[in-house]
Amino acid sequence: MKKGLFYTLSTLGFMLSAELHAQESKDNWLLTFRNAYIDRNYEELPDAGSWSQAASLFYTSDLYDTPLQLADQPIQIGVDASAQYAVRLSGDKHVDDVSLPFKNGSQASDQLKYGGTLKVAYDKTMLRVGELWLDTPITAVDKSRQLWTSYWGANLSSHVTDKLKVELGRVTKVSARNGEDFEKFSMNRGANQSSGLNYLDLRYQLTPSIKGEYYFGQMEDLYQTHYVGLEHLWKPENFTLQSKLKYFTSKEDGSQIKVDSQNFGIIETLSVQKHRFSLGYQQFFGDTAYPLMDGFLPETYMVNWNVTPFVKKDEKSYHAIYQYDFNDYVAGLSTILKYSYGHGFKDAKGRNNKETEAIVILNYAFQQPYLKGVSVQAVNINYDNKHGNNDFTENRIFVNYQKAF
Repeated sequence: MKKGLFYTLSTLGFMLSAELHAQESKDNWLLTFRNAYIDRNYEELPDAGSWSQAASLFYTSDLYDTPLQLADQPIQIGVDASAQYAVRLSGDKHVDDVSLPFKNGSQASDQLKYGGTLKVAYDKTMLRVGELWLDTPITAVDKSRQLWTSYWGANLSSHVTDKLKVELGRVTKVSARNGEDFEKFSMNRGANQSSGLNYLDLRYQLTPSIKGEYYFGQMEDLYQTHYVGLEHLWKPENFTLQSKLKYFTSKEDGSQIKVDSQNFGIIETLSVQKHRFSLGYQQFFGDTAYPLMDGFLPETYMVNWNVTPFVKKDEKSYHAIYQYDFNDYVAGLSTILKYSYGHGFKDAKGRNNKETEAIVILNYAFQQPYLKGVSVQAVNINYDNKHGNNDFTENRIFVNYQKAF
């Protein structure tokens, strides 16, 4: 990792806090603890999983005025930083559980990730350099296991108008959820590497109820992706209906690999009081499978992104989600039920295949004052496919604590 730069950025942040003490500080810290138990039982493959404990600290500084000004407005500066650490409590299963680092046939006994970010702002524009927490169609932060995914690079974001937000950046490396250092983007277990991701993201509020997004990402030497999304929100008196349309198209960039994949998705979400219902459809077409990067990087912008991604060549998938908030009966308790069905794709032997995935999630946040910040999440996953040896049942239990100060 960029240790020297991390220390430089962190030191600069604390110097700014000290030197500019006359300004009202809004710096904040977030301390989190997570105990994670993950157990995946395959029908034909070795079982995978681990039990681990993490402690993480995230620092976000306020923006401080500098002596530099443009058009009578000061240029501001700030620093963010993070340190994440996890230790394995269970024995080594010598199987990659895609949560903790795995190398040479062994699970790591612990995991450490850290980074820092320099922020420079003027008016409604901000430049970030260093560790990035991205929310874009092909780079998102994965919080589904133990430690979080983050990226390394620089980006510039600006609210050009009240309706238009523009973000562009260059991301050179990623620290995946099951990794420690920032490493180059790669595919096929490192066989194909990228020099970096260049991207442009435009988000526009077309009307008070309709917003659109266009994204272009060039994963140098591997592939390019265009994304277009539309979202409509209808809010009559007694319910809310949210509609989303999403389209991706990816082509190779360079000659390392061949990529020709497109997908279309639509999802409708109805919210009535404490109930929320979603129905979605997603279809892939093109000459190749959709490109997925090493490190299990999530692409949560897809309509149907699952524990086992439903992104096979020519796959059509449907899913239904039901969410309920038990706040009227048990404050702090909620549940999510999701069922996905995919078909129309072939296995490695050319046979017609299909797959299903069912997920049950229970969330509970303790309401007692002395347990404020403590929450528990239980997840059960069942995955089956017609042809293949990777059917599994998985259980996850997370005990979380967070304190902001």
